[in-house]
Amino acid sequence: MFPKYLLHKLRFYPRLVKAIWAKHQKLIILGFLVGAASFWLLPQLAKTVFKSTTQRIGLVGKFTTEQLPLEVGRLIGQGLTSVTEDGQVQPQLAESWTVSDNGREYLFDLRRDLTWHDGKPLLAKNISYHFSDVAASPIGDYQIKFILKEAFSPFPSIVSQPVFKGGLVGTGDYRVQHLLKNGQIAEKISLVPAKNKTLPKIIFRFYPTEQAAKTAFKLGEINVIKNISEPGELKDWPGLKIKQTVKLNRFAAIFFNTQNPKLAEKSARQALAYAIQKNWSNRAFGPLNPNSWAFNPDVKKYQYDLKNAQSLMTDQKEILTEIELATIPSLFPVAEAIKQDWEQLGIATKIKAINALDQDFEALLIIQEVAVDPDQYAFWHSTQKSNISQYKSFKVDNLLEEGRKETDLKKRQEIYTDIQRFIVEDTPAIFLFHPTLYTVSRQ
Repeated sequence: MFPKYLLHKLRFYPRLVKAIWAKHQKLIILGFLVGAASFWLLPQLAKTVFKSTTQRIGLVGKFTTEQLPLEVGRLIGQGLTSVTEDGQVQPQLAESWTVSDNGREYLFDLRRDLTWHDGKPLLAKNISYHFSDVAASPIGDYQIKFILKEAFSPFPSIVSQPVFKGGLVGTGDYRVQHLLKNGQIAEKISLVPAKNKTLPKIIFRFYPTEQAAKTAFKLGEINVIKNISEPGELKDWPGLKIKQTVKLNRFAAIFFNTQNPKLAEKSARQALAYAIQKNWSNRAFGPLNPNSWAFNPDVKKYQYDLKNAQSLMTDQKEILTEIELATIPSLFPVAEAIKQDWEQLGIATKIKAINALDQDFEALLIIQEVAVDPDQYAFWHSTQKSNISQYKSFKVDNLLEEGRKETDLKKRQEIYTDIQRFIVEDTPAIFLFHPTLYTVSRQ
């Protein structure tokens, strides 16, 4: 038998529990629910809070330590200037600048509150750009003068390129922790926050092809691929986020060899332009970024018009009976659609695959990048090797020369408005669309 004091306690505890339950029933139930929820939620929260704060990003291309992608370079360093989305130039490392009356001398005043990642002050003697035909000289600690061989009004946008001291020491939000290279070719670069320690660590890896980057993504070597032309089979993978970005600083176009007898006449080139069904939502209408301060929206649009194309071909039927369209593999679907359109015009079209730029072409479908400044001298001036269409226009040559000498923004805008109008009218190229690029990441 139990002792009497134990029997008394056994009778007391149930009554005590019952009394506590009656008085604190809601609180007990709430506590149970909170405990159960915590049991399930805490591990999930821990994964979120303590997950890796390292971003592992893959970029496609071959880059040297001297020419890293701008996306990487601008995390590490800054330029004397920066450029807004519409192409306006603003101060960055420099607080202001002046240009001489002849347009050949630029004097930049540096900010006095900046230091390099090594803690040393930013001084004029540290600023080093490797430009041909430009002499740079520091004036004291906080001024630097650039003397150009010829007037060049886009120069302030050129010095938006990030500047570094030796060993990629910069002034940006990130500093270089480690750089892996093979000879002069960069393979991987690890960046850590320079000051703001809440920023994630970033590791960039560089791949020669999109397929190599996709393979690395599948293997878990990277968790983000940036700026690829097509996600391919990754679009069917679960748990991925795919972001599309229209690159307005690039355009797809068909460049014509204007010195080829079949394509020497403007009417033939315009006929080919009108014959294409342009069903792209992100159409390109000229050689400039549509966000640019110098963009001219009032150019000929070449909307699909087969009857007009046939009319323009009246005098060209015996000359332009067939054409070869050269392009890169990623643009084959576009080339196939153009082939069908041109054959509706009665022109037999052959598609030629290329992997590098071939100067010996009739029509060339490629994607071209646009500089932040509207200067188009290199692409359309008759003296330039990079004028791949071999376009020759005395009027456009003069305007291109004026545009890169004029420092008044309003006058420059008027010049480039005319340049775009004349180039689109003469049709050395058919401007098609701004390409869409994809960023694939794990959620």
